[in-house]
Formats: sequence, C-alpha cells, structure tokens
Amino acid sequence: MVPPHPPSLFDFLNTEAGAALRSKFHERTFVAGNRLLKDEAADHVFLVKTGRWRVYLAHPERELTLSYLSPGDVFSTHTRAELQAVRPSVLLLAPRRVIERHLEESPLLQVAILRALANVLNQTITLLEDLAFHQVRGRISRYLLRCADRQKVIVEPGNLIHLDLTIEELAALLGTTRQTASTELNAMIHAGAIARPDRQQTRFCSPDTLREWAAEDTSVSHLTDRGMDEH
Repeated sequence: MVPPHPPSLFDFLNTEAGAALRSKFHERTFVAGNRLLKDEAADHVFLVKTGRWRVYLAHPERELTLSYLSPGDVFSTHTRAELQAVRPSVLLLAPRRVIERHLEESPLLQVAILRALANVLNQTITLLEDLAFHQVRGRISRYLLRCADRQKVIVEPGNLIHLDLTIEELAALLGTTRQTASTELNAMIHAGAIARPDRQQTRFCSPDTLREWAAEDTSVSHLTDRGMDEH
C-alpha cells in the first residue's frame, strides 16, 4: 500500500526497502562547469545528492535551459538534453535496466520515479508556456509566485521567499538574457512590487501588481524566434 505522502526517490533509497537498490548506485563528484557526457554514463538514471545541475538543449547558436535539478531530483541520460553542473555536485548513478528490474518489485519506487519525472515534465511545460505567452516581466512574476507556492509562503506584503538562483541562472531558466532579466528585476523593484534585501531573498511588496504582470500575455502570432529573445 502506497502511503498518503509517498517518499521521494532519495527518501526511498534510505529506507530498509530501498537498501538493495541503493547498493546499485555509485557516486560521482563534479566541479562547477563539468558536463555529464552521454558516452560516460549511457542510459543511466541519476539522482542529485548535492549541488545543482542544468538541463538544456544545445544548438550551435543558442541554448535553451529546460530546468535546474536540485538535491533529490532525478533525471535520465537517455534523453537528448545536455547536462551540466552549475555548482559543485555529487550524483548517484545506476543503469536504467537495474532501476526497471526493481520497479517491478516495489510500488513505492514506482511512485517515487513517477513523481520525479512528472516534476521535470511540469517544469518543461511551464517553460514553454512562459516563452509562448508571457514577456520577461510576466515570466519573472510567475516564477516568483511559483516559488512562494513551493515554499508554502503566503503571497502577502512583507513575506519573503528564498531565491538561490543567480541572475544568469534565472535568465537562462526564463529564456532571456542576463541583461534583460536584471533590467526587469530592477524595474519591478522600482515599481514597488518586490524588494530584494539580499541576493537570495525576495520580499513581496505589492502582490496585486505581481499577479497582474503574471496574468498578462502576448500574442503568439507575433513571436518569431528573434521576437522571443527580445521579449
């Protein structure tokens, strides 16, 4: 029977039921900037133990960040996405076929894996929605509101959320440039919608203004590839 609040994969591996599977994972340490090369870990499932990883699509002229993986997040190397450590990191890796064998035996593991994959899929769909329908200020507003939801912070004047992405990381996640993200954040501060006491915290000052920006959309028919960059 699956509990009402199922464990994450990391939680599962640290239970008695997950001990056998945990022994199949091996640890690898990476410094910031390292990539996980496909030929080094072909068809593996990995779990982020520490650090942060960027999942992105690469093109000769540009890159599109799909999501950031934090401790406890799961991903697989069999996708077309590229993977790069943006902080010093430790990964737990295991061959996909090993995970599949254990999936047949453990409902808890099935739930943990589905939960992890659903989270990555949700982030990707949110990114596509933001790029298609919202300008940069709206994307930032929506991201801050999502952070509040994840951190269980009520969006009211004076309340703080933790934001541990750098401006570069935030810009990459929202499909824009560092300069544009910085300019828009400063404009939001000057407009009185938010305040930033330090680099890792954001205070809500005018939630209604933030929600208005988050709700604004832009016509898809007017967005070309270049137009997306400019917005």
